[in-house]
Amino acid sequence: MKLTLKRKILLWFAVIILISFILYGFLIYFVYNFNLGREKYLIFLNEHIEGADQIVIDRLKEEGRFGPLGMPLHLKILSPEHFMRIFYTITGGVLLIIIIAVSGGFLVLRRMLRQINFISENVKEIDEKRLHLRLNIKGKDPISNMARVFDSMLDKIESSFKKQKQFIQNASHELNTPLTIMKTKIDVLRQKKNITKTEYRETLDLIDSEIMRLSKITEELLILADIEENGYREEFIKINTKKILEKIIRLFDNQINSKELKLKLEFTGEDFIIMGNEMQIEQLIFNLMDNAIKYSIPESQLKIRLGSDKDKNLLIANISNRSDIIKEKDIPYIFDRFYKAFASSDRKGFGLGLSISKKIVENHKGVIKADYYKDKKEITFTISIPLLKNI
Repeated sequence: MKLTLKRKILLWFAVIILISFILYGFLIYFVYNFNLGREKYLIFLNEHIEGADQIVIDRLKEEGRFGPLGMPLHLKILSPEHFMRIFYTITGGVLLIIIIAVSGGFLVLRRMLRQINFISENVKEIDEKRLHLRLNIKGKDPISNMARVFDSMLDKIESSFKKQKQFIQNASHELNTPLTIMKTKIDVLRQKKNITKTEYRETLDLIDSEIMRLSKITEELLILADIEENGYREEFIKINTKKILEKIIRLFDNQINSKELKLKLEFTGEDFIIMGNEMQIEQLIFNLMDNAIKYSIPESQLKIRLGSDKDKNLLIANISNRSDIIKEKDIPYIFDRFYKAFASSDRKGFGLGLSISKKIVENHKGVIKADYYKDKKEITFTISIPLLKNI
């Protein structure tokens, strides 16, 4: 039969007490026996050794020296009354120490077991609907520390659960919106008796556009899942970030010209080589460029700077654009999945590009942040990734 923790600890206390009494018994036995043996030895000297000097015997009694005959040195023979007094004093002291030690141990054990039972009972009540519950145990003992660590873990789980729930809701909405638009357009078309070729063409164009939108959403979801699952397993190679940036800028020439944006490029230094996944770095720069151009104020300035920090340990990339959509209050949430700073506007967005960008930067042991300058209505994304020579 398996013993519970409480029974095991109680059994351990019982064994310790039993061993203590056994050792104490042996100690008393040897001390008592030794004392009687010394008295018998003196009696033996008086009765059996002829010519023994009584003065010598009395001196031995006083000093207790029996070295030449094999007896321990500097031990005095005690009188029975003196011996019994010491015996009772030692016995009482030992018993008192044992009682205090055992009582203290039981009190500590009782408190610990109560805390463990409290934790067990409260943990049973925590589920997905009651993740807000906490143990809130105060103290500096190991169990209290464990409870605080558990509360901290619950905070992280609750936050993660809320984000996951929000992500599912947003993803469902994003995927359902284009399907609803297509379904509505098809239903309207069916109700019409006379349908022109132009209406057919408009419907087909709209359906094609929404299918492309669905395709992009699913593609970005797959990219995000792949980075989270396999990002750190990808083999990194030498990458010239300047060449990749110039390549991506050429892809956006038409969009930049259509919004009449003034592109300002600035390259400082000569070292732009990092170790990384080329496809992910291209995706990172593409997402940030797409975001900057899409939400820039027409005819405003788009600034891109590529360089390094003052110690030349990090590659620093800055992309700045002016926007009347993103506000200061949006900055803490801008990297959240499906977050839309422009939810009230008629513009569309997927809310995944910046989340993917953040994961890519973290995958390359870097940092990405966003700063908003209220006076200029300007948002700046700053990326820091270790240069090749520092890896």
